[in-house]
Amino acid sequence: EVGASIAVLLFPEAGPLGMVLLRLGFSAVILLAVTRPGVRGHSRRDWAAVAVFGVVLATMNGLFYLALERLPLGVTVTIEVLGPLALSIVAAGRARAFVWAGLALAGVVALAGGGWDRLDGLGVAFALGAAAMWALYILSSARVGAAFAKLDGLAWAMVIGALVAVPFGVVDAGAALLRPDVLALGAAVALL
Repeated sequence: EVGASIAVLLFPEAGPLGMVLLRLGFSAVILLAVTRPGVRGHSRRDWAAVAVFGVVLATMNGLFYLALERLPLGVTVTIEVLGPLALSIVAAGRARAFVWAGLALAGVVALAGGGWDRLDGLGVAFALGAAAMWALYILSSARVGAAFAKLDGLAWAMVIGALVAVPFGVVDAGAALLRPDVLALGAAVALL
């Protein structure tokens, strides 16, 4: 969560959606440079899966950063983990999975320290949306990973996610996206 803690510091300059654009944009550039993914040999269905994965990446990151703007990092991450937890319960299909999930949910409630009534409702909604997107991220990643070699599918999905984030990031951050200090810290967030 080091990257997220740096991103939060840039919210006053670039906004949460500007940070999503920087994170996804620099991540896409880095992954393209490292993987040099091919474009041939894939069906329309494979490319559709990459497109869905890219939209999920952009949405998950956007909702997570919007939640971080309103909630502490620990609370946001705790709520977001509910997405993969719910997916693991469904995938397990066993009664004991519900016991473990109940214990995990009790842990989430305990971590809030009884302060759920003091949490920003919209922030919680954003975090729950990010949780749902994280579950979809896992499913999308598996589909794309099966169709593309190595990190190729992720690289292309990151490009699509960055493109989806462009209009939102530009509106949120404006000219701050051209500042070298903001760009450098955005690149650091992407690397982390």
